[in-house]
Amino acid sequence: MKQSMIVMCLCVVACIAGCHPGSSDARINTATGVQSDTLANNIITRPIGNFVSFMAGEGIEITNVIDRVKPNGFLEVQVEGYNHAKGRRIFDYRVEWLDRDGMQVRTVMTQWAHKSVMPESSFIIGPLVAPSRQATDFRINTRVNKTMK
Repeated sequence: MKQSMIVMCLCVVACIAGCHPGSSDARINTATGVQSDTLANNIITRPIGNFVSFMAGEGIEITNVIDRVKPNGFLEVQVEGYNHAKGRRIFDYRVEWLDRDGMQVRTVMTQWAHKSVMPESSFIIGPLVAPSRQATDFRINTRVNKTMK
């Protein structure tokens, strides 16, 4: 009886973790440590820490992505989000511009930039403007900023 109760509790926790909202847009990749952790991040080495973080709702959530083509033909992107953490979140982001075939548009402007977001507050990244008219899509990656902690 005791074992079946433990197994049932673990199943409920796994189902809840599967429902955790990530980015609302597949083109935005929020790295572990930037976004809210879930049990799926590292179930072997950090199950308790991930569960607590998941339940607390700590981290960055991407709430909206707006993209449009400007009158001059350049793609423009703006990312909106919210920091659920009780502390400031500092992370890096980089935009990769893609052409209509999905190939990366090479540019010297593709560099990591950092973003600092105050606790429990909204933020905006952008507007970001493509380097050429060939860019018709984009992908944004994030990583934890280790130098600004």
